[in-house]
Amino acid sequence: MTSSAQMKRDSQFVTRALCLALVIVAGASMLLLCADRTAVNRIASISEAMAEEARQRSTLAPPPIPTAGPLAEPKPRQQVGLPVDATRQAVPPDNPQTPEKIALGQKLFFDGRLSADGAVACSTCHDPARAFTDGRPTSMGIKGRVGQRNAPTILNALYNKTQFWDGRVKTLEEQAALPIVNPVEMGQPSVEAAVARIAAISEYQRAFRRVFGRPPNGPDLLRALASYERNADVVQRSVRPFHRR
Repeated sequence: MTSSAQMKRDSQFVTRALCLALVIVAGASMLLLCADRTAVNRIASISEAMAEEARQRSTLAPPPIPTAGPLAEPKPRQQVGLPVDATRQAVPPDNPQTPEKIALGQKLFFDGRLSADGAVACSTCHDPARAFTDGRPTSMGIKGRVGQRNAPTILNALYNKTQFWDGRVKTLEEQAALPIVNPVEMGQPSVEAAVARIAAISEYQRAFRRVFGRPPNGPDLLRALASYERNADVVQRSVRPFHRR
């Protein structure tokens, strides 16, 4: 009897153990299934969000190119508070400032024809009415493409030891080239491609010959843009006169 009772108890124990094991296995399977479903749902959600963002970006367009208003006009270098010696030292010997060159640079700065689709100019990201920025968290280029950084101001850029947020180049001439060939910004395959967009325009032909003595070309285009940017400084900003009350 004792042996029979012991065997019965052992059998019951084994049965309960098997049942418990089945419950554990079933529970684990359910957890894995839920986890798999959660992962699948999350992936689907991310995919939908990315698709929606792509749809939104495809409908975006850069803002209208700002016009060259009074805030964009070149100002004289003889201004109270302007560091004359530092300004003189900031101008490279191979690209001296002249009124004609600055005026040509200003015209190029506001000309969307330098971009691949004609919709973006330098002033799109450097609007004089916004202190030569665009006021956006990240700047927008051709076809509504959004960059990874916001546009730094060009005010006082002539005094910078390096250009761009990451200091990747040293001169304004080098700086002027990179947005033109950036696929997110102005989207040209080369600076020469941008020159080709304006080279046949008689007004530019006359201006380049007057300033540089030769037809439009890449290095001179960058020199003109850099000359205009060197003329942008904080001191030139319009200030209302103080009236004593």
